[in-house]
Amino acid sequence: MGKKEVDGIQFFDEEFKLIKAYEYEYIHGTEKKLTASSLVTYLLLRSLCDEEGLILEQDLNLKEECEKRHLPYSSIHNGYHRLFDIGLTKIERINGRIYIYLPAMLACNPSVKKTDILSYFVVPKAIFNSGFLRSFIKARDVRGLLGLLELINGLYREFSIKGRAWLKRKKVTLFNKFEQSKRMFNKWVQRVFYDKASLIQVEKELEGLYELTFTEAVFIESKQDVKAKQFKASVHKTLSSLLKSSSIRYTKDTLQDMQFACRQEVILPMYRAVEENEQAMSIVKAVMADILSASVQELERQEKNVQVLGAYFRKILRLQTKRTLQDEQPLRRLIVIAHKKAHMDVPEQFQ
Repeated sequence: MGKKEVDGIQFFDEEFKLIKAYEYEYIHGTEKKLTASSLVTYLLLRSLCDEEGLILEQDLNLKEECEKRHLPYSSIHNGYHRLFDIGLTKIERINGRIYIYLPAMLACNPSVKKTDILSYFVVPKAIFNSGFLRSFIKARDVRGLLGLLELINGLYREFSIKGRAWLKRKKVTLFNKFEQSKRMFNKWVQRVFYDKASLIQVEKELEGLYELTFTEAVFIESKQDVKAKQFKASVHKTLSSLLKSSSIRYTKDTLQDMQFACRQEVILPMYRAVEENEQAMSIVKAVMADILSASVQELERQEKNVQVLGAYFRKILRLQTKRTLQDEQPLRRLIVIAHKKAHMDVPEQFQ
């Protein structure tokens, strides 16, 4: 049985603080103010961007994404343009490709600007289920949505530290924090705690106090150990960075095909060496970086002669893996041993 984890989007605390400032601190004209629809749109874009806060413009189909997530297209379309007006989204050209990017995320991303690990929480993907966010847009309740995100932040921290998501919150504290009318607050309580699509439920309601927890919709069963997931994410991130720096004309679908090829051809086989000997992790990461770099360079050289990038990249990966491991015989032998112990066929590129 796997361990439960929150399935969602990593959201940096500093990023959230900056977004809240648009509502509570900055002074804007009505045309520049953060709205519920623009905040929902920001959450949508955060679910679509890569680890550097970038979305390839040609891959973004707002109407299609709204249909998938039961969101009102006209509101999201307006919210999308307002984000540009406010400055929470911008356009950037990288190697001839146009990207939409999220500067608030980019500024907080430790992999881009800093080396230290910044504090973050996870916004559950279930927030897009059953049109739950529609009600915030309809009520124009941007503060209520910010309040929901604050509760998610608190519950996630409890879960990540203690293994159980459970919070106590005084009703008067919540009421005063959101600075809304009593009528708006009561509607918010119904929406956030008692809607059938809610992410948070009231475990106990005492006089003047809520005891809150996540609903089961927030969680998934983790089938992979944490180190394996981190390794896979690191490889995907390296690949994405190499492709951005190249002249290769790729799409979101092509990137997914190449990531899948990486997973099958190198990530899973090479991680078996780490499972066999934890000390192998550093050399595995170094060798993996060499393989990816050589593979992307070769794909860039051959691109004009290639019809299906994903399939050709898989072929290059195998060749580059075999070549690279010729100079890394101890690692190659460790991978072979790990496969044989697991009674698995050794992939040809590792033989």
